[in-house]
Amino acid sequence: MFLCQPLLDVLAGRGIEDIDAFIKVPSWNDLPDPFSIPSMEKATTRVLCAIRRRERIIIFGDYDCDGVLGAHILRSALSALGAPARVSLPHRDEGYGLSSSAVHHFSRSGTDLLITVDNGINARAAVRLAQRLGIGVVVIDHHRIQEQAETTAVWSDGFCGAGLAAMFAWALALRAKWTDTKIEYLLSGCSQYAAIASIADCVPLLDGTRTLARLGLAELARSRHKGLQELLKTSCTDPSQPDSRDVAFGVAPRINAAGRMAHPAEALAVFEAAMNEEAAQRSVERLNQLNLERRRTVKVHFEELVESLGTNIPAGLVAYREASPKGIAGLLASKCVERYSVPSIVLVPSTIPGQVVGSGRSVPGVDLVETLRPLGKLFLRFGGHTQAVGLTMAVARIEEFREKFARSVEPLARRDSQKPDGEAELNLSFMGRHFDEQLLLLEPFGEGNRPPTFSICMAEVLRVRNRWVRIRQGRSSLEALCWDVPVREQMKGDFLVEFYGKTRILRGFTPR
Repeated sequence: MFLCQPLLDVLAGRGIEDIDAFIKVPSWNDLPDPFSIPSMEKATTRVLCAIRRRERIIIFGDYDCDGVLGAHILRSALSALGAPARVSLPHRDEGYGLSSSAVHHFSRSGTDLLITVDNGINARAAVRLAQRLGIGVVVIDHHRIQEQAETTAVWSDGFCGAGLAAMFAWALALRAKWTDTKIEYLLSGCSQYAAIASIADCVPLLDGTRTLARLGLAELARSRHKGLQELLKTSCTDPSQPDSRDVAFGVAPRINAAGRMAHPAEALAVFEAAMNEEAAQRSVERLNQLNLERRRTVKVHFEELVESLGTNIPAGLVAYREASPKGIAGLLASKCVERYSVPSIVLVPSTIPGQVVGSGRSVPGVDLVETLRPLGKLFLRFGGHTQAVGLTMAVARIEEFREKFARSVEPLARRDSQKPDGEAELNLSFMGRHFDEQLLLLEPFGEGNRPPTFSICMAEVLRVRNRWVRIRQGRSSLEALCWDVPVREQMKGDFLVEFYGKTRILRGFTPR
């Protein structure tokens, strides 16, 4: 398909050489072979054997969007294969990942096979305990390996947990010798959940993950799943055409609100309501309530945090919030990154006396896992991926950590790393239905494939209303959200505008 010059300039600037391959409408054949992922063959053999033996299977997920959806994908696939697997999701107070107490609980309930998704790769002690208790373990995880558990592990950092779960479900169907039609039906369902999780979990939207997310967004648009329909209805600008911004700022926060403010099982209930409209409406309304509570809580605690920090912000920020709930630590860290443009870690009290737990978020160019690795002796445990980490440590070591983290980040972090430059110049006369259709071909936007930012030169502010500004260039104009760029009517100059899905966001202004 033909692309206009501004979009070609964006892709060229990002080093994308095969533009036709990047923008073509994907098919299931464009996904990588699931058996190219290490240990996939061994893992599918073990699970299919468990199904034949009628073993009791537990799927252990996580309390975030990726862990919830990954668990749902696996249970749906196993159910289709005739195995009534049970899902177990931890409460956030139990901490991240597979614990010894969870393993003992599974053993008492007679579990034969434990499948972890979005966790488990570093749970060496818990996996060893499960094996001693006679429980087989298959790990499906994408987190950075610290001390790998000694068991069958389907691991790749090219997908999120739910993305790997979708690939695993596909592999199971292939080895079970399903027909192509039946496999395509399975993938159409799995891809919807994998798309949401991939966008939500900040994994790079490139290669196989981008293909899976694009396929999933298309499936979401025509989904007949009652729970998904209700969730899209309340979360999207246009439920018939959900885009990556709808997912990132509408769908995913509602799913995550359950694990942050209550229990992740409340999010899982939405996806269990495939055919029951009343149950779907009830479950989604509950997520809406939890999300509203989450927003109010974050607003209050972030205002208090900003006031406590003052103006002297280090290159790497560590903030201890004794009164903040554990469920919002990651959100507070994200808001610190947005406000101060530095890698930020927010610590809150643990349920264990003398300990704190923390969530970190980063800026482009700073790999949090690699930055924290040399400081590993400060932590009781930590893990995550490039842009997001979780950790547990002693309260007594917070000050030492604060100083060492700032020093570690200083050579890496640039204070202007969050200030976007225009990737191409855009004349507003290009805009219209055809431009919007072409922009959709660059979707989904997120980590590794950011929304394009254009310079709109020699333009003026026509109108400012609330948080919206109308910009005119010649006879053409556009309306953009304006959060923190100081503009007023009749100002003239060059504007920096981000095109994120169906929303335009003003990111900068240079007067002329």
